[in-house]
Amino acid sequence: MSADIEAELADWRDYETGSASRLAILLTDEDSAWLGLVHGLRTIGVPFIITRDAARAVQHSTILAYPIISGALLEPVELDSLRQYVAGGGTLIATQVLGGGLQDVFGFERLEEGRDHYEVSFGSGQVLTGFLTGPREQVVRLGNPERPEGWIGTQSFVGAQTVLGRYQDGAAAFIARSHAGGGQAYALGFDLGFFILRANSGRDEGAGRDYANGYEPSVDVWLRLVRAIYRDAPDAVTLATVPDGQALASIITFDVDYQYSVANMAAYADVLTDHGVHGTFFIQTKYFRDYLDRSFFDQSAFAAIRELQRQGMEIGSHSVSHTDVFSDLPLGSGEERYPGYQPRVGGVGDTRHASVLGELRVSRFLLEALTGETVTSFRPGYLATPDSLPEALEASGYRFSTSISSGTALTHLPYRANFGRRYASETAIFEFPISLEDEQPVLDGDRLAAGIDLAASLARYGGVNVVLIHPNETGEKLAMLDGLLTAIGPNSWIGTLQAFGDWWAVRDTVQVDVSLGEQTIALVMTTDAPIEGLTVQIPETWRPVTPLREGASLEAGVLVLPAFNDRLEIEFRDSE
Repeated sequence: MSADIEAELADWRDYETGSASRLAILLTDEDSAWLGLVHGLRTIGVPFIITRDAARAVQHSTILAYPIISGALLEPVELDSLRQYVAGGGTLIATQVLGGGLQDVFGFERLEEGRDHYEVSFGSGQVLTGFLTGPREQVVRLGNPERPEGWIGTQSFVGAQTVLGRYQDGAAAFIARSHAGGGQAYALGFDLGFFILRANSGRDEGAGRDYANGYEPSVDVWLRLVRAIYRDAPDAVTLATVPDGQALASIITFDVDYQYSVANMAAYADVLTDHGVHGTFFIQTKYFRDYLDRSFFDQSAFAAIRELQRQGMEIGSHSVSHTDVFSDLPLGSGEERYPGYQPRVGGVGDTRHASVLGELRVSRFLLEALTGETVTSFRPGYLATPDSLPEALEASGYRFSTSISSGTALTHLPYRANFGRRYASETAIFEFPISLEDEQPVLDGDRLAAGIDLAASLARYGGVNVVLIHPNETGEKLAMLDGLLTAIGPNSWIGTLQAFGDWWAVRDTVQVDVSLGEQTIALVMTTDAPIEGLTVQIPETWRPVTPLREGASLEAGVLVLPAFNDRLEIEFRDSE
């Protein structure tokens, strides 16, 4: 009998509350992939509300109309309110402007629809896109060029006045128009929410230019663009993606899935300790012999794992069998127990008596029984990811997953995983894509140089650098780790997946509101749990009215906060 894990549909009404300082998502169709925008905006740190009421939306400095603008979804009075909003100085972002007579607001003549685009490039000379300096930021993927059957629907803007981005055939994909009253209107020719969810779920048909070891920010670029547009508002405050004002977060992880790797763990832990940092060791709890290897979850491994604990390393699960067909396993009953759970790998593509819940539950039980600590992090062998993994992880007590490569998810930022890796229901599991690993080839140069270059790209916007190493030898890989830590240490937060995940999960609950008074500006932040090192980006002209709390710092609009819980209010004065 299979386990009964039911999905609860996400409800946009959970995001109705918040001040007018937030970006307003004007939801024109509830039956849409709006959850992709929720996850994306929370990841990039843009505070928002969702409303179906255009009259409420126009009270905000920035509106994102989603998923469609058309006369079929908006009443004439609502369409006119959007027109007047932009004319009066508001900023309107829209996806899929299919009708409603607002072509002149966005500065185009007509639309052409189709499924013939897989890429968008950004030209030079535009203020908004000027921060996109890397080749893979200036050209981003929507789909796999070699699989047109998987391309998403797009719209091209004919006769556009200002083109910010073009599809690979030169057609306008992202456009803008400035209005005399200071208003700005931006239109995007595809469903951004759907694109984000599709990529994050690993369903983008191989759109990434590298599986791993390469810079693939195709989702991140769109999130950064929305953030840049929002930050033009006078009351815009956003959350950084890295703690303590650092430019980059690095999570060093190890997959221990081979008998000789167990003895080598100590050498890698010693390098981490020498650099004053901690890492995460994903341990396969292999207690039987089969096609892949002998049993190595034994007394020798127990002593080595306890030594890792002594050095402050995190112990995560790397499953029981490390099967190459984990993505095809049945979910299981949820009653799998040790020692009765006895999976066996008989060869490539041949695994018997295994289930998703068995791999998760039994490995976690054994590691917790050994360490006396709660195991919260998981990575599957071969990064083989079943559709049921997010809900199975949640049901088994995990919190964090690193089960997908950045080239597959098209992002180097964490995000909340959805039920069934689909579009309508979320889980409490956070996914952390792998950027650098030790088995796939690198694009240019050696692995160390590629890793340093990748970290530099991620540091431009606070990317999260998850590194995967198989400790099956103690030569080249060990030297690479030492060199990488030496290079990235000065400007990177470095720690375990659990440590960063704990911080990220609380950051995900932080609510940010701003109220503009006659003399002062009140910034109010609330959170569901204590958080330390939260980094907040405020307008550079803001100055605190009273001294900041001990441990806080403010420089060039970057506010780093000491630990706080529940509610924090700071008053500022604009120096302009």
